[in-house]
Amino acid sequence: MDRPPSFIVEASREGLPTLAVPRGGSRTYLHSRISPSREGSSLEAEFHPERYDVLVVLGVGLGYHLLPLTAEGINYRRILLIDILPGIENEIARNPLTSFLNGPKTRLLSGASSEEIEGILFDLLDTGVERGIQVIEHPPSIRLFPEYYGRVKEIVQRAVDRFGGNRATKAAFGPRYLRNAILNLTAIDRFVPVSSLFGRLSGLPGVVVTSGPTLDGVVPHLRKARSRVVVLAVDSAVSSLSAAGIIPDLAVSIDPQQHVLEHFAHAWPDSLATVFSTTSYPLAPRRRAGYISLNSHPASQLLDELRPGSIGSIDSLTGTVAGDALLLAHRLGLSPIALAGFDFCFTDHAIYARNSAYQRRFALYFQNRFHPVESQNLSYIFKSSGGHLVDGRFSRRSFEAYRSSIESLLRRESIRNIHRLEPTGVRLQGADELSAERFFEGIQHSTAIEAVPALPLPTPIKPERPFFGDLREVLSEDDVLGRLITASLGEGAPRAVVESARRKMTHMLEMEKKE
Repeated sequence: MDRPPSFIVEASREGLPTLAVPRGGSRTYLHSRISPSREGSSLEAEFHPERYDVLVVLGVGLGYHLLPLTAEGINYRRILLIDILPGIENEIARNPLTSFLNGPKTRLLSGASSEEIEGILFDLLDTGVERGIQVIEHPPSIRLFPEYYGRVKEIVQRAVDRFGGNRATKAAFGPRYLRNAILNLTAIDRFVPVSSLFGRLSGLPGVVVTSGPTLDGVVPHLRKARSRVVVLAVDSAVSSLSAAGIIPDLAVSIDPQQHVLEHFAHAWPDSLATVFSTTSYPLAPRRRAGYISLNSHPASQLLDELRPGSIGSIDSLTGTVAGDALLLAHRLGLSPIALAGFDFCFTDHAIYARNSAYQRRFALYFQNRFHPVESQNLSYIFKSSGGHLVDGRFSRRSFEAYRSSIESLLRRESIRNIHRLEPTGVRLQGADELSAERFFEGIQHSTAIEAVPALPLPTPIKPERPFFGDLREVLSEDDVLGRLITASLGEGAPRAVVESARRKMTHMLEMEKKE
Protein backbone atom coordinates (compact mmCIF):
# COMPACT_ATOMS: atom_id res chain seq x y z
CA MET A 1 0.00 0.00 0.00
CA ASP A 2 1.83 3.11 -1.28
CA ARG A 3 -0.20 5.83 0.37
CA PRO A 4 -3.00 5.25 2.87
CA PRO A 5 -6.34 6.59 1.66
CA SER A 6 -8.03 9.45 3.45
CA PHE A 7 -11.69 9.61 4.44
CA ILE A 8 -14.33 12.15 5.39
CA VAL A 9 -16.93 11.76 8.13
CA GLU A 10 -20.09 13.81 7.75
CA ALA A 11 -23.58 13.80 9.21
CA SER A 12 -26.27 11.76 7.49
CA ARG A 13 -29.89 12.88 7.22
CA GLU A 14 -30.84 10.77 10.27
CA GLY A 15 -28.15 12.50 12.32
CA LEU A 16 -25.66 9.62 12.57
CA PRO A 17 -22.23 9.98 10.97
CA THR A 18 -21.60 8.50 7.53
CA LEU A 19 -18.34 7.86 5.73
CA ALA A 20 -16.98 8.95 2.35
CA VAL A 21 -13.65 8.48 0.53
CA PRO A 22 -12.45 11.24 -1.86
CA ARG A 23 -11.84 9.84 -5.35
CA GLY A 24 -10.75 12.34 -8.01
CA GLY A 25 -13.03 15.30 -7.65
CA SER A 26 -15.89 13.38 -6.07
CA ARG A 27 -16.71 11.31 -3.01
CA THR A 28 -17.57 7.63 -2.79
CA TYR A 29 -19.75 6.74 0.18
CA LEU A 30 -19.28 3.55 2.17
CA HIS A 31 -22.57 4.03 4.04
CA SER A 32 -25.90 5.62 3.24
CA ARG A 33 -26.07 9.44 3.32
CA ILE A 34 -29.67 9.18 4.47
CA SER A 35 -30.00 6.38 7.03
CA PRO A 36 -26.75 4.41 7.59
CA SER A 37 -28.22 2.55 10.59
CA ARG A 38 -30.47 0.55 8.23
CA GLU A 39 -27.36 -1.23 7.03
CA GLY A 40 -27.53 -3.28 10.23
CA SER A 41 -30.15 -5.55 8.66
CA SER A 42 -28.10 -6.27 5.51
CA LEU A 43 -26.06 -9.10 7.05
CA GLU A 44 -28.34 -10.08 9.91
CA ALA A 45 -28.74 -13.67 8.78
CA GLU A 46 -25.06 -14.15 7.96
CA PHE A 47 -23.61 -14.47 11.45
CA HIS A 48 -23.18 -18.03 12.79
CA PRO A 49 -21.34 -18.07 16.14
CA GLU A 50 -22.86 -21.48 16.84
CA ARG A 51 -20.60 -22.91 14.11
CA TYR A 52 -17.51 -20.72 14.36
CA ASP A 53 -15.15 -19.50 17.09
CA VAL A 54 -13.63 -16.59 15.18
CA LEU A 55 -15.18 -13.92 12.99
CA VAL A 56 -12.98 -12.07 10.50
CA VAL A 57 -14.52 -8.96 8.92
CA LEU A 58 -13.00 -7.52 5.73
CA GLY A 59 -14.00 -3.88 5.48
CA VAL A 60 -15.37 -2.15 8.55
CA GLY A 61 -16.09 1.49 7.74
CA LEU A 62 -18.07 2.83 10.67
CA GLY A 63 -19.39 -0.65 11.45
CA TYR A 64 -23.13 -0.27 10.76
CA HIS A 65 -23.29 -3.64 8.99
CA LEU A 66 -22.01 -5.22 12.24
CA LEU A 67 -24.86 -4.01 14.42
CA PRO A 68 -26.35 -7.54 14.70
CA LEU A 69 -23.31 -8.44 16.82
CA THR A 70 -24.99 -6.62 19.71
CA ALA A 71 -27.83 -9.14 19.72
CA GLU A 72 -28.03 -11.77 22.41
CA GLY A 73 -26.61 -15.06 21.16
CA ILE A 74 -24.28 -13.44 18.62
CA ASN A 75 -21.24 -14.39 20.64
CA TYR A 76 -17.98 -15.27 18.90
CA ARG A 77 -14.90 -16.03 20.97
CA ARG A 78 -12.89 -13.51 19.01
CA ILE A 79 -13.54 -10.94 16.31
CA LEU A 80 -10.87 -9.54 13.97
CA LEU A 81 -11.83 -6.41 12.04
CA ILE A 82 -9.66 -5.39 9.07
CA ASP A 83 -10.01 -2.04 7.31
CA ILE A 84 -7.78 -0.15 4.90
CA LEU A 85 -8.57 3.27 6.40
CA PRO A 86 -5.99 4.23 9.07
CA GLY A 87 -7.48 5.78 12.18
CA ILE A 88 -11.03 4.64 11.51
CA GLU A 89 -11.10 3.12 15.02
CA ASN A 90 -11.25 6.65 16.46
CA GLU A 91 -14.44 7.41 14.54
CA ILE A 92 -15.97 4.09 15.59
CA ALA A 93 -15.20 4.88 19.24
CA ARG A 94 -17.15 8.15 18.91
CA ASN A 95 -20.13 6.54 17.19
CA PRO A 96 -22.98 5.87 19.67
CA LEU A 97 -24.22 2.83 17.71
CA THR A 98 -20.94 1.07 16.89
CA SER A 99 -18.58 1.95 19.73
CA PHE A 100 -19.25 -1.57 21.09
CA LEU A 101 -16.77 -2.79 18.45
CA ASN A 102 -13.99 -1.67 20.79
CA GLY A 103 -14.90 -4.54 23.15
CA PRO A 104 -12.44 -6.93 24.84
CA LYS A 105 -12.94 -9.76 22.32
CA THR A 106 -12.55 -7.50 19.30
CA ARG A 107 -9.37 -6.38 17.54
CA LEU A 108 -9.40 -3.75 14.81
CA LEU A 109 -6.53 -3.50 12.31
CA SER A 110 -6.78 -0.24 10.41
CA GLY A 111 -4.38 0.63 7.61
CA ALA A 112 -2.27 -2.43 8.39
CA SER A 113 0.14 -3.95 5.89
CA SER A 114 -0.30 -7.46 4.57
CA GLU A 115 2.64 -8.65 6.70
CA GLU A 116 1.12 -7.23 9.90
CA ILE A 117 -2.26 -8.80 9.16
CA GLU A 118 -0.69 -12.16 8.39
CA GLY A 119 1.33 -12.31 11.60
CA ILE A 120 -1.60 -11.32 13.80
CA LEU A 121 -4.03 -13.65 12.05
CA PHE A 122 -1.77 -16.68 12.32
CA ASP A 123 -1.10 -15.95 15.98
CA LEU A 124 -4.84 -15.63 16.55
CA LEU A 125 -5.62 -18.98 14.96
CA ASP A 126 -2.83 -20.74 16.84
CA THR A 127 -4.44 -20.18 20.25
CA GLY A 128 -7.54 -22.08 21.21
CA VAL A 129 -9.61 -22.12 18.01
CA GLU A 130 -11.62 -25.33 17.80
CA ARG A 131 -14.61 -24.96 15.52
CA GLY A 132 -13.57 -22.66 12.71
CA ILE A 133 -13.34 -19.19 11.19
CA GLN A 134 -16.13 -17.25 9.51
CA VAL A 135 -15.27 -14.48 7.05
CA ILE A 136 -17.69 -11.60 6.40
CA GLU A 137 -17.08 -9.00 3.69
CA HIS A 138 -18.37 -5.43 3.50
CA PRO A 139 -19.30 -5.11 -0.21
CA PRO A 140 -18.82 -1.31 -0.56
CA SER A 141 -15.32 -1.53 0.93
CA ILE A 142 -14.40 -4.48 -1.30
CA ARG A 143 -15.60 -2.65 -4.42
CA LEU A 144 -13.73 0.54 -3.55
CA PHE A 145 -10.39 -1.10 -2.68
CA PRO A 146 -10.30 -4.42 -4.57
CA GLU A 147 -6.50 -4.78 -4.66
CA TYR A 148 -6.00 -4.31 -0.92
CA TYR A 149 -8.82 -6.60 0.14
CA GLY A 150 -7.84 -9.09 -2.58
CA ARG A 151 -4.44 -9.47 -0.92
CA VAL A 152 -6.04 -9.70 2.51
CA LYS A 153 -8.43 -12.40 1.27
CA GLU A 154 -5.47 -14.47 0.07
CA ILE A 155 -3.88 -14.18 3.53
CA VAL A 156 -7.13 -15.11 5.25
CA GLN A 157 -7.59 -18.09 2.93
CA ARG A 158 -4.10 -19.37 3.74
CA ALA A 159 -4.83 -18.98 7.44
CA VAL A 160 -8.17 -20.79 7.10
CA ASP A 161 -6.51 -23.58 5.10
CA ARG A 162 -3.83 -23.91 7.73
CA PHE A 163 -6.40 -23.97 10.50
CA GLY A 164 -8.30 -26.68 8.66
CA GLY A 165 -5.05 -28.62 8.28
CA ASN A 166 -4.23 -28.11 11.95
CA ARG A 167 -7.68 -29.24 12.97
CA ALA A 168 -7.49 -32.33 10.77
CA THR A 169 -3.99 -33.03 12.06
CA LYS A 170 -5.16 -32.66 15.65
CA ALA A 171 -7.99 -35.10 15.05
CA ALA A 172 -5.77 -37.64 13.30
CA PHE A 173 -2.51 -37.26 15.20
CA GLY A 174 -3.48 -35.52 18.45
CA PRO A 175 -2.69 -38.52 20.68
CA ARG A 176 0.63 -39.05 18.92
CA TYR A 177 1.65 -35.40 19.26
CA LEU A 178 0.73 -35.48 22.94
CA ARG A 179 2.62 -38.72 23.57
CA ASN A 180 5.71 -37.33 21.83
CA ALA A 181 5.51 -34.09 23.78
CA ILE A 182 5.23 -35.82 27.16
CA LEU A 183 8.14 -38.15 26.41
CA ASN A 184 10.30 -35.27 25.20
CA LEU A 185 9.38 -33.10 28.17
CA THR A 186 10.32 -35.80 30.63
CA ALA A 187 13.79 -35.82 29.05
CA ILE A 188 14.00 -32.06 28.66
CA ASP A 189 17.11 -31.72 30.83
CA ARG A 190 19.11 -33.54 28.14
CA PHE A 191 18.47 -30.75 25.64
CA VAL A 192 19.94 -27.30 25.12
CA PRO A 193 17.54 -24.41 24.36
CA VAL A 194 17.63 -23.43 20.70
CA SER A 195 17.79 -19.80 21.79
CA SER A 196 21.42 -20.43 22.81
CA LEU A 197 22.23 -20.54 19.09
CA PHE A 198 20.60 -17.25 18.16
CA GLY A 199 23.06 -14.66 16.83
CA ARG A 200 26.02 -17.05 17.17
CA LEU A 201 27.00 -16.89 13.48
CA SER A 202 26.00 -13.35 12.63
CA GLY A 203 27.18 -12.10 9.25
CA LEU A 204 28.43 -15.46 7.96
CA PRO A 205 27.18 -16.89 4.65
CA GLY A 206 24.92 -19.92 4.93
CA VAL A 207 23.10 -22.52 2.88
CA VAL A 208 19.77 -24.07 3.88
CA VAL A 209 19.41 -27.48 2.24
CA THR A 210 16.30 -29.52 1.52
CA SER A 211 15.96 -32.69 -0.55
CA GLY A 212 14.42 -31.24 -3.72
CA PRO A 213 15.82 -32.52 -7.06
CA THR A 214 17.91 -29.39 -7.80
CA LEU A 215 20.10 -30.19 -4.78
CA ASP A 216 22.00 -32.58 -7.08
CA GLY A 217 23.27 -29.62 -9.12
CA VAL A 218 24.31 -27.68 -6.01
CA VAL A 219 26.25 -30.45 -4.26
CA PRO A 220 29.48 -30.27 -6.35
CA HIS A 221 29.77 -26.50 -5.80
CA LEU A 222 28.87 -26.77 -2.12
CA ARG A 223 31.51 -29.45 -1.60
CA LYS A 224 34.23 -27.15 -2.97
CA ALA A 225 33.07 -24.20 -0.84
CA ARG A 226 32.27 -26.21 2.29
CA SER A 227 34.85 -24.50 4.51
CA ARG A 228 33.47 -21.05 3.71
CA VAL A 229 29.77 -21.48 4.48
CA VAL A 230 27.50 -22.62 7.27
CA VAL A 231 25.34 -25.55 6.17
CA LEU A 232 21.91 -26.18 7.71
CA ALA A 233 20.03 -29.24 6.49
CA VAL A 234 16.55 -30.58 6.99
CA ASP A 235 16.62 -34.20 8.14
CA SER A 236 15.66 -35.59 4.72
CA ALA A 237 18.73 -33.97 3.09
CA VAL A 238 21.33 -35.29 5.56
CA SER A 239 21.96 -38.56 3.70
CA SER A 240 22.27 -36.78 0.33
CA LEU A 241 24.91 -34.45 1.73
CA SER A 242 26.74 -37.18 3.64
CA ALA A 243 26.98 -39.31 0.50
CA ALA A 244 28.83 -36.40 -1.11
CA GLY A 245 31.19 -36.02 1.86
CA ILE A 246 29.42 -32.94 3.25
CA ILE A 247 28.59 -32.91 6.96
CA PRO A 248 26.11 -30.15 7.82
CA ASP A 249 26.74 -27.89 10.80
CA LEU A 250 23.16 -28.33 12.02
CA ALA A 251 20.16 -30.45 11.09
CA VAL A 252 16.51 -29.71 11.81
CA SER A 253 14.01 -32.49 12.53
CA ILE A 254 10.42 -31.80 13.61
CA ASP A 255 8.42 -34.73 12.21
CA PRO A 256 6.28 -36.48 14.85
CA GLN A 257 6.13 -39.81 13.04
CA GLN A 258 8.55 -42.70 13.31
CA HIS A 259 9.50 -42.75 9.62
CA VAL A 260 11.72 -39.74 10.37
CA LEU A 261 14.30 -42.27 11.54
CA GLU A 262 14.66 -43.41 7.92
CA HIS A 263 16.45 -40.14 7.15
CA PHE A 264 19.13 -40.88 9.73
CA ALA A 265 19.41 -44.62 9.04
CA HIS A 266 22.18 -44.20 6.46
CA ALA A 267 23.83 -41.07 7.82
CA TRP A 268 23.83 -39.45 11.23
CA PRO A 269 27.41 -38.28 11.76
CA ASP A 270 28.59 -37.96 15.36
CA SER A 271 29.54 -34.33 14.75
CA LEU A 272 26.06 -33.36 13.57
CA ALA A 273 24.01 -31.44 16.13
CA THR A 274 20.24 -31.58 15.56
CA VAL A 275 17.43 -29.21 16.49
CA PHE A 276 14.24 -31.01 17.51
CA SER A 277 10.78 -29.67 18.28
CA THR A 278 8.70 -30.39 21.35
CA THR A 279 6.65 -32.94 19.39
CA SER A 280 9.45 -34.61 17.39
CA TYR A 281 9.37 -38.41 17.31
CA PRO A 282 11.02 -39.07 20.69
CA LEU A 283 13.31 -41.96 19.77
CA ALA A 284 15.50 -39.69 17.64
CA PRO A 285 16.23 -37.08 20.35
CA ARG A 286 16.66 -39.82 22.95
CA ARG A 287 19.34 -41.45 20.83
CA ARG A 288 21.15 -38.18 20.29
CA ALA A 289 21.11 -35.13 22.56
CA GLY A 290 20.35 -31.93 20.72
CA TYR A 291 18.70 -28.56 20.82
CA ILE A 292 15.01 -28.17 21.62
CA SER A 293 12.60 -25.66 20.06
CA LEU A 294 9.09 -24.78 21.18
CA ASN A 295 6.16 -24.95 18.79
CA SER A 296 2.44 -24.20 19.02
CA HIS A 297 1.53 -27.41 20.89
CA PRO A 298 -0.04 -26.84 24.34
CA ALA A 299 2.87 -28.73 25.92
CA SER A 300 5.19 -26.03 24.61
CA GLN A 301 3.04 -23.41 26.29
CA LEU A 302 3.35 -25.34 29.56
CA LEU A 303 7.12 -25.51 29.17
CA ASP A 304 7.34 -21.79 28.43
CA GLU A 305 5.30 -21.03 31.54
CA LEU A 306 7.64 -23.12 33.71
CA ARG A 307 10.77 -21.62 32.16
CA PRO A 308 9.61 -18.28 30.72
CA GLY A 309 11.56 -17.21 27.67
CA SER A 310 14.41 -19.62 28.31
CA ILE A 311 13.88 -22.13 25.48
CA GLY A 312 13.21 -20.17 22.30
CA SER A 313 11.57 -21.27 19.09
CA ILE A 314 12.21 -21.67 15.39
CA ASP A 315 8.54 -22.46 14.68
CA SER A 316 8.14 -20.73 11.33
CA LEU A 317 4.33 -21.08 11.18
CA THR A 318 4.81 -22.72 7.77
CA GLY A 319 4.15 -26.25 9.04
CA THR A 320 7.30 -27.39 7.22
CA VAL A 321 10.76 -28.43 8.38
CA ALA A 322 12.22 -26.34 5.54
CA GLY A 323 10.55 -23.22 6.93
CA ASP A 324 11.90 -23.94 10.41
CA ALA A 325 15.41 -24.47 9.03
CA LEU A 326 15.21 -21.17 7.16
CA LEU A 327 14.04 -19.35 10.29
CA LEU A 328 16.93 -20.94 12.23
CA ALA A 329 19.37 -19.62 9.63
CA HIS A 330 17.88 -16.16 10.04
CA ARG A 331 18.04 -16.28 13.84
CA LEU A 332 21.63 -17.53 13.74
CA GLY A 333 22.34 -14.26 11.93
CA LEU A 334 23.49 -15.84 8.66
CA SER A 335 23.73 -13.53 5.65
CA PRO A 336 23.58 -14.06 2.75
CA ILE A 337 21.41 -17.17 2.86
CA ALA A 338 21.25 -19.54 -0.09
CA LEU A 339 18.42 -22.04 -0.54
CA ALA A 340 19.24 -25.41 -2.10
CA GLY A 341 16.58 -27.94 -3.08
CA PHE A 342 13.65 -25.53 -2.71
CA ASP A 343 11.95 -26.60 -5.97
CA PHE A 344 8.17 -26.52 -5.32
CA CYS A 345 7.74 -28.81 -8.32
CA PHE A 346 9.05 -32.04 -9.85
CA THR A 347 12.14 -30.57 -11.50
CA ASP A 348 13.37 -32.48 -14.56
CA HIS A 349 10.75 -35.14 -13.80
CA ALA A 350 12.56 -36.14 -10.60
CA ILE A 351 11.00 -36.46 -7.15
CA TYR A 352 13.86 -36.07 -4.67
CA ALA A 353 17.59 -35.54 -4.62
CA ARG A 354 19.88 -38.54 -5.12
CA ASN A 355 20.78 -40.57 -2.03
CA SER A 356 17.90 -39.15 0.02
CA ALA A 357 15.94 -41.76 1.93
CA TYR A 358 12.90 -41.14 -0.26
CA GLN A 359 14.77 -41.57 -3.54
CA ARG A 360 16.74 -44.52 -2.15
CA ARG A 361 13.43 -46.26 -1.51
CA PHE A 362 12.36 -45.78 -5.13
CA ALA A 363 15.76 -46.77 -6.51
CA LEU A 364 16.36 -49.86 -4.37
CA TYR A 365 12.98 -51.28 -3.53
CA PHE A 366 10.48 -50.37 -6.23
CA GLN A 367 12.37 -50.58 -9.49
CA ASN A 368 13.04 -53.61 -11.66
CA ARG A 369 14.32 -54.13 -15.18
CA PHE A 370 10.87 -53.59 -16.63
CA HIS A 371 10.21 -50.48 -14.51
CA PRO A 372 13.47 -48.61 -13.82
CA VAL A 373 13.58 -45.78 -11.30
CA GLU A 374 13.02 -43.16 -14.01
CA SER A 375 9.75 -44.85 -14.99
CA GLN A 376 8.78 -45.15 -11.34
CA ASN A 377 9.43 -41.43 -10.90
CA LEU A 378 7.32 -40.50 -13.90
CA SER A 379 4.47 -42.74 -12.79
CA TYR A 380 4.52 -41.19 -9.32
CA ILE A 381 4.70 -37.63 -10.70
CA PHE A 382 1.75 -38.04 -13.07
CA LYS A 383 -0.36 -39.63 -10.37
CA SER A 384 0.68 -37.26 -7.60
CA SER A 385 0.37 -34.04 -9.61
CA GLY A 386 -2.87 -34.98 -11.32
CA GLY A 387 -1.53 -33.05 -14.30
CA HIS A 388 -1.29 -29.84 -12.25
CA LEU A 389 1.24 -27.45 -13.86
CA VAL A 390 2.91 -24.34 -12.41
CA ASP A 391 5.13 -22.32 -14.74
CA GLY A 392 4.99 -25.25 -17.15
CA ARG A 393 6.28 -27.75 -14.56
CA PHE A 394 4.48 -30.60 -12.87
CA SER A 395 3.65 -29.62 -9.32
CA ARG A 396 0.99 -30.15 -6.66
CA ARG A 397 -1.34 -27.81 -4.86
CA SER A 398 0.41 -28.75 -1.62
CA PHE A 399 3.68 -27.56 -3.20
CA GLU A 400 2.04 -24.23 -3.99
CA ALA A 401 0.90 -23.92 -0.39
CA TYR A 402 4.44 -24.80 0.71
CA ARG A 403 5.90 -22.08 -1.53
CA SER A 404 3.33 -19.55 -0.35
CA SER A 405 4.14 -20.30 3.29
CA ILE A 406 7.88 -19.73 2.67
CA GLU A 407 7.12 -16.44 0.90
CA SER A 408 5.00 -15.38 3.87
CA LEU A 409 7.85 -16.26 6.23
CA LEU A 410 10.29 -14.11 4.26
CA ARG A 411 7.91 -11.14 4.47
CA ARG A 412 6.82 -11.63 8.06
CA GLU A 413 10.36 -11.96 9.45
CA SER A 414 11.83 -9.40 7.01
CA ILE A 415 14.43 -11.94 5.87
CA ARG A 416 16.64 -10.30 3.26
CA ASN A 417 19.61 -11.26 1.08
CA ILE A 418 18.08 -14.61 0.08
CA HIS A 419 19.20 -16.52 -3.02
CA ARG A 420 17.57 -19.64 -4.45
CA LEU A 421 20.22 -21.79 -6.11
CA GLU A 422 19.90 -23.65 -9.42
CA PRO A 423 16.61 -21.82 -10.16
CA THR A 424 14.97 -24.33 -12.46
CA GLY A 425 12.02 -24.87 -10.14
CA VAL A 426 9.06 -22.60 -9.54
CA ARG A 427 10.01 -19.00 -8.71
CA LEU A 428 10.02 -17.91 -5.05
CA GLN A 429 9.02 -14.29 -4.42
CA GLY A 430 11.41 -12.52 -2.08
CA ALA A 431 14.44 -14.56 -3.18
CA ASP A 432 16.91 -13.84 -5.99
CA GLU A 433 17.37 -16.54 -8.62
CA LEU A 434 21.04 -17.49 -8.84
CA SER A 435 23.18 -20.37 -10.03
CA ALA A 436 25.19 -22.21 -7.40
CA GLU A 437 28.39 -21.39 -9.28
CA ARG A 438 27.75 -17.65 -9.12
CA PHE A 439 26.71 -17.69 -5.47
CA PHE A 440 29.81 -19.53 -4.28
CA GLU A 441 32.06 -17.43 -6.50
CA GLY A 442 30.61 -14.37 -4.79
CA ILE A 443 31.77 -15.53 -1.36
CA GLN A 444 35.08 -17.14 -2.33
CA HIS A 445 37.06 -14.03 -1.41
CA SER A 446 35.09 -13.37 1.75
CA THR A 447 37.28 -12.17 4.62
CA ALA A 448 34.57 -12.97 7.17
CA ILE A 449 35.73 -16.54 7.68
CA GLU A 450 38.17 -19.07 6.34
CA ALA A 451 36.39 -21.90 8.09
CA VAL A 452 33.06 -22.03 9.83
CA PRO A 453 33.51 -21.91 13.61
CA ALA A 454 32.63 -25.30 15.03
CA LEU A 455 29.32 -25.50 16.84
CA PRO A 456 29.98 -28.00 19.63
CA LEU A 457 27.56 -30.81 20.28
CA PRO A 458 25.08 -29.80 22.95
CA THR A 459 26.25 -30.37 26.50
CA PRO A 460 23.22 -29.77 28.69
CA ILE A 461 23.81 -28.06 32.00
CA LYS A 462 21.86 -29.88 34.68
CA PRO A 463 19.76 -27.46 36.71
CA GLU A 464 19.87 -27.55 40.50
CA ARG A 465 16.32 -28.89 40.48
CA PRO A 466 15.61 -31.27 37.58
CA PHE A 467 12.88 -29.96 35.36
CA PHE A 468 11.01 -33.27 35.31
CA GLY A 469 10.35 -32.96 39.04
CA ASP A 470 8.74 -29.57 38.47
CA LEU A 471 6.81 -30.93 35.51
CA ARG A 472 5.39 -33.88 37.43
CA GLU A 473 4.26 -31.59 40.26
CA VAL A 474 2.55 -29.19 37.87
CA LEU A 475 0.76 -31.94 35.98
CA SER A 476 -0.70 -33.25 39.23
CA GLU A 477 -2.12 -29.88 40.30
CA ASP A 478 -5.74 -29.00 39.51
CA ASP A 479 -5.86 -31.61 36.76
CA VAL A 480 -3.36 -29.76 34.57
CA LEU A 481 -2.77 -33.05 32.76
CA GLY A 482 -6.48 -33.26 31.92
CA ARG A 483 -6.51 -29.74 30.55
CA LEU A 484 -3.35 -30.42 28.58
CA ILE A 485 -4.98 -33.49 27.05
CA THR A 486 -8.13 -31.55 26.14
CA ALA A 487 -6.13 -28.72 24.57
CA SER A 488 -4.04 -31.22 22.62
CA LEU A 489 -6.88 -33.39 21.30
CA GLY A 490 -9.54 -30.70 20.92
CA GLU A 491 -12.69 -30.07 22.90
CA GLY A 492 -14.71 -32.29 20.59
CA ALA A 493 -12.51 -35.36 21.04
CA PRO A 494 -14.44 -38.54 21.95
CA ARG A 495 -14.45 -39.31 25.65
CA ALA A 496 -12.92 -42.74 25.07
CA VAL A 497 -9.98 -41.15 23.25
CA VAL A 498 -9.47 -38.62 26.05
CA GLU A 499 -9.57 -41.30 28.77
CA SER A 500 -7.20 -43.52 26.82
CA ALA A 501 -4.78 -40.62 26.48
CA ARG A 502 -5.01 -39.91 30.21
CA ARG A 503 -4.18 -43.52 31.12
CA LYS A 504 -1.22 -43.62 28.75
CA MET A 505 0.14 -40.25 29.86
CA THR A 506 -0.20 -41.17 33.54
CA HIS A 507 1.56 -44.48 32.93
CA MET A 508 4.43 -42.79 31.07
CA LEU A 509 4.91 -40.26 33.85
CA GLU A 510 4.98 -42.99 36.46
CA MET A 511 7.51 -45.00 34.44
CA GLU A 512 9.74 -41.94 34.10
CA LYS A 513 9.45 -41.35 37.84
CA LYS A 514 10.72 -44.88 38.57
CA GLU A 515 13.67 -44.40 36.22
